[in-house]
Amino acid sequence: MKIFKFLFLLLLISSLSYSQDKTVYITEKGKKYHREYCRTTKNSNTTAISLSKAKSMGYSACKVCNP
Repeated sequence: MKIFKFLFLLLLISSLSYSQDKTVYITEKGKKYHREYCRTTKNSNTTAISLSKAKSMGYSACKVCNP
């Protein structure tokens, strides 16, 4: 049982670290981060950054594409 708990905890930690290193996209004037093909950024120039960096810069998730 201890091994199962340990493996579960390890899996949880690794999935959390993966989600923070995910690539998201920001626009020059916006305050939201997006998925690569979000319809709200269709005619905008976007910049790829990590999710953790976007959050640290004060960006919040787009409600349309839910990255």
